[in-house]
Amino acid sequence: MILAIIQWYYVWTYISIEKRQNKLYFLISLFPVSTGCCLVAMYCPRTAILVSSLGLLYFLTCLFVLVSLIRHLADGRASLSLMLRQHGKMINFQSPPFCCCMPCLPKILPTEKNLRRLEWIVLQAPIVRALIVLSEVVAVAEKREHAIVWIQFCDVASLASLLMAIFGIHTLARLVSDKLSRYGFMGIFRIVDLSLLFFSAQQPILFENIFLRFGVITCGPLLSPHDNARFICNFVIICELFLLSLLATFLVSPARNNLFDLYHDKSRGLHQTSGSSSTTEETLLTIDA
Repeated sequence: MILAIIQWYYVWTYISIEKRQNKLYFLISLFPVSTGCCLVAMYCPRTAILVSSLGLLYFLTCLFVLVSLIRHLADGRASLSLMLRQHGKMINFQSPPFCCCMPCLPKILPTEKNLRRLEWIVLQAPIVRALIVLSEVVAVAEKREHAIVWIQFCDVASLASLLMAIFGIHTLARLVSDKLSRYGFMGIFRIVDLSLLFFSAQQPILFENIFLRFGVITCGPLLSPHDNARFICNFVIICELFLLSLLATFLVSPARNNLFDLYHDKSRGLHQTSGSSSTTEETLLTIDA
């Protein structure tokens, strides 16, 4: 959270475009929000599944914020489509998680209509997840301790929506990676993508199917083996998100990309001032000689 405050300060100080600021504020809030969800899940084990679902909803919303950031940095969907077609770029569907090993898939033109379809593939995920969270809240309120079966069913039902969103954002990010390299976009995208992997996949794949199944994690003094595994997983996620936040602070620093327009304007002004000062000194030395 301290790192997030530092990042917010730099965005507020060195970015003059309000729309860009708002999108980056949303992305910066990803780490404190997801960490807060993990912390609440550690203190309140019976609400861990519901809180994790809320955290995943924020992650999926951030995926669409990335799509919106692409559109903003490219000056709109029409400008992005024109730029990609001028450079001979095609939409390649060989993207994870389920199309990366299918070379038979066709490539299509990056028209405005096709780009809008990719955006909708990403947008459907937070909408579907919001409906699932609402149904989980109703299930917890009505069935209480018997709601765990319904919550698990909802999580399974949302898996297809999550995979589609990952497919859409990967396809779009690979398409624009070269054009937005000066903004450090791929670094931002990789950090959000890796954070989503840690937050959503570790519990079911690593802790439940491996550690619990092979008896690595057993029951604690207060928690069952399953709740104990979730407790440890949340702690591990907090540590991982802290390291990713440190990495983001380094990779997306004002000196490394063009997102921070005021910082670069100030740097150019200092260079111009130093250049004019050196020119004046050389002129004075020439006159003295």
